[in-house]
Amino acid sequence: MNSSPSQQTALAAEREAALRLAEFRKLRARGALCAEATEQLATEAAQAFLAHFRHHEKYLADAITLLAEIATLQEPCLAEPGQRATFPLLVEQLSDSFDPAYCRLYDRAFAQMITHCRRLPAANQLDAELRRFGLDSEADLLARKTRLSRRPSPDDAVGRSHVRKVLVLSRITLGADVAITSLVLQKTKQVFPQAERVLIGLPKARQLFGGDDSLRFRDVPYDSNGTLLERLQSWLPVLKTVEEEIRGLRSNEYVLMDPDSRLLQLGLLPALTDESRYFFLESRRYGELGEGCVGEITLRWLNGLFGNEESLFPSVWLREEDKNWGRQICRRLLENGSNYLVAISFGVGGNPLKRLSDRFEKQLLRHLLDEGCTVILDKGLGEDEIGCANRLVEQVRGSGRRVVELNEADREAMPDQEADCCRMLTWQGGIGPFSSLIAQSDEYIGYDSAGQHIAAALGVPVVDIYTDTTTPIFRERWRPFGPSMVKVALALDQEAQTATSNISQAIALHSQIRAQVPRLAR
Repeated sequence: MNSSPSQQTALAAEREAALRLAEFRKLRARGALCAEATEQLATEAAQAFLAHFRHHEKYLADAITLLAEIATLQEPCLAEPGQRATFPLLVEQLSDSFDPAYCRLYDRAFAQMITHCRRLPAANQLDAELRRFGLDSEADLLARKTRLSRRPSPDDAVGRSHVRKVLVLSRITLGADVAITSLVLQKTKQVFPQAERVLIGLPKARQLFGGDDSLRFRDVPYDSNGTLLERLQSWLPVLKTVEEEIRGLRSNEYVLMDPDSRLLQLGLLPALTDESRYFFLESRRYGELGEGCVGEITLRWLNGLFGNEESLFPSVWLREEDKNWGRQICRRLLENGSNYLVAISFGVGGNPLKRLSDRFEKQLLRHLLDEGCTVILDKGLGEDEIGCANRLVEQVRGSGRRVVELNEADREAMPDQEADCCRMLTWQGGIGPFSSLIAQSDEYIGYDSAGQHIAAALGVPVVDIYTDTTTPIFRERWRPFGPSMVKVALALDQEAQTATSNISQAIALHSQIRAQVPRLAR
């Protein structure tokens, strides 16, 4: 029986993937690999894997094997292309799709990568811990994940009166921790008022939630820019931390809340042997438009899990020293001629697809200043973002306006003569102090990043700028969620030859906020 053209195309793709894998292994055996070769092989493997599933709904196993073998090469310069193809190109695309079929595809691909990594000599402990949980194979990892997805909600309120400790896993990224994790922290405080709550995550979470004296923090490492194996091995300190926290407790005296955390690789890695005490939000499987933002989805999950229909919003609990500093700085700006404060961040978390052009940013800034606003600009992180911010500073100074630059080293230093008629204040440093400046602002403008969620949680109106590289469902899921706020999201043309249309839309949204929202009493 002759195969159809579609079947022939699928078979050709599978043969090509096998040939590419064989080619890589021959080059590796001869010591003939170079960065250009691994870059091309890794990128093509990720693209072929996605295309094969998209067009044929089939799994291209050899492409994942190739990605895993490149990403775990010992030479960093050769392995780096494998990291980029695995995470930004493949994993993030699957995760950000909010498509249930792509979520299952992610599970299968990453389970295959875990299986490859655990066989490496450097991963003996990783393998041993997986075996301790009875996870001896790729099939075991996937079967466990399927059980989690199908597990019914408890009908006994998880014996809430017995619970003495609530462990909550961080989402790792600050924006997701505000939009999602903060809701889990609030809900569990209501449901288990007698229990101690412990947030397990990176130290930077303290800057956003450290003002809650009832919340304890346990720091664990996770390098979002680390190698594939380093990210997987970050699971080991999480296991140790969880075991330390539940030691001496009976199983009905603790719960572990996982809001789709990277610490457990989106539910693929375990943390408890008794998984009746583990509650997992698979936020990426909500695949229909109209289901709301991730905060609303999280709240529905929590209410379904524990009962009641509380209306909660994402929150931040800033440290008192940061709040006092932000109030002091903004009061001095207001006392010295400022009348409308706009906090801005053009940071994109290392993802250039979220950013528009230098010209757009310069024109937006010029309009705000010409309108009489005082701009509070976060310089961001990394050489590229700080460089862009410094070019904006040069533009503003070149127009004859006063700019005050603050950072962690001199955050207290803003003499009255500098505050006098200051038109732009810049901040280079931690998210906590910048959040305190957002809290005292009249408006926040920025790309899709942590700032939008922080502003909405603080009750500050938001202009949330998305580029047209994002999908409608992604924009719906990650729109800001806050109390009684003007919340705006727009998809602007990243490839536009002129910034005029983009600027017009952004200015119109800013004008709506300024007209509708009077200056809040601060």
